[in-house]
Amino acid sequence: MDAKKKLLLGILAVVVVVLFVYFVLPEKSVTTYFIEAKYNDEVKVVEANQTVKYVNNTGSSLKEVYFHLYPNAFKSETSLPFTKEELSFVYPEGFEPGFIEIEKVTINGLPADYTLMEPNDEILKLTLPREIKKGESINIKIKYKVKIPPAKSRFGYGKNTVQLGNWYPVLSVYDKNGWNNDPYYIFGDPFYSDVANYRVEIVVPERFIVASTGEEKEKKVEKGSKKLVLEANKVRDFAIVMSDKFKVAEATVDGINIRSYYLTDGYGDKTLKFASDAIRFYNEYIGKYPYKTYSVVETDFYLGGMEYPQLVMISKDLYNKANLFNLEYVIAHETAHQWWYAVVGNNQIRESWLDEGLTEYSTLLYIERYYGKATAEEIYRLVIERGFNKFLSNSLDTSFAKTLADFKEWQEYTNIVYNKGAMVFYNLRKLIGEENFRKVLQTYYEKYKYKIATTQDLIDVVDSVTGKDTGGFFQSWFY
Repeated sequence: MDAKKKLLLGILAVVVVVLFVYFVLPEKSVTTYFIEAKYNDEVKVVEANQTVKYVNNTGSSLKEVYFHLYPNAFKSETSLPFTKEELSFVYPEGFEPGFIEIEKVTINGLPADYTLMEPNDEILKLTLPREIKKGESINIKIKYKVKIPPAKSRFGYGKNTVQLGNWYPVLSVYDKNGWNNDPYYIFGDPFYSDVANYRVEIVVPERFIVASTGEEKEKKVEKGSKKLVLEANKVRDFAIVMSDKFKVAEATVDGINIRSYYLTDGYGDKTLKFASDAIRFYNEYIGKYPYKTYSVVETDFYLGGMEYPQLVMISKDLYNKANLFNLEYVIAHETAHQWWYAVVGNNQIRESWLDEGLTEYSTLLYIERYYGKATAEEIYRLVIERGFNKFLSNSLDTSFAKTLADFKEWQEYTNIVYNKGAMVFYNLRKLIGEENFRKVLQTYYEKYKYKIATTQDLIDVVDSVTGKDTGGFFQSWFY
């Protein structure tokens, strides 16, 4: 072998090692969920075995690990994550409890020391047999049963669909504040998660069509049942919606398979177009959607929409002629959450404005793209700015420093988190200019993809892009 060939082989070997270190090894540090589940439609129960290969990426040694048990917020009427005014809409047939019942927990094959914590047994605490250091991993196996309530909610069922949002034991996030074990608050989206890899095997009645996070890898039908193997990598949650009434419309945009799961005739193609237009625009304006599939699902959900990675739930009440523009707006909003929440994460309890405000303004950018600047400006003035100013006339406390525990009513939450949040980005765009604003969003997206971002992280990106100190601008909006 001559010297030139040896040199080329040497360079190739280095390249292979670099690629391995940067693209293969990082995958090993991601926590993985393996869930085997079976759904019984007659009693609305999911029985499951869940193995979590938990990797300690906290930077600290740990003596315990915590999981959220969100379904336990639905155990009693006193603990429900709804206002009194919402209950008749959420439970049109009357209240029945939902819950998650832990049957067995092991760590590395041995019985685990665990306790259920207040409020309402919503937190599962595992005391580890030995301290695990940073970078170490353990295998946690949990056997449990989930009772689904008759709630037109992100977790519940109605006459047409079964919604499984936040339905399994979800690892709490450990950050500079320690373990984040917040309860299921009434207002907002009280879910704060790190990305993880998922493999979910679920058995459902054969007649059911399943929409979910991830991609379907296998399907096996036998004796009236259907087993699906679903996989998703680097997602913050894993949601499922099921129905025996779904019809499906599909399209491909930029190599992404987009699906509209619909119940109302005449709206499959409409919602598919809205979703496709949104994916196409955000791909271009912000950065490429990193997953292979995206699903918009018509559900028995009592209000608006709800985002999950690769899947959004949209209320059946919007699927009519009178609400057609609202339907498009909600789909554009929930689709923007695929960028701001699903990919770029944040603490939705402490800094809910960060994803909701940016998502709401991204929706206005969508409107500007497809309906023109004048229409987007009119919506901003009449809906967002006017709505906030009306609220401001009755309240002097509009601080972004509020956590979800601090909000007293939906009007307060909506105006501070959505409207005021969108106003920050509207005025930031005017301050730094169109070119810099777009570069800020693209830089923020790329830098914090699959990570947890904070308000300070956003400010630092703005300052790095513009070369200016914009701390004063943000400070003027925060309080």
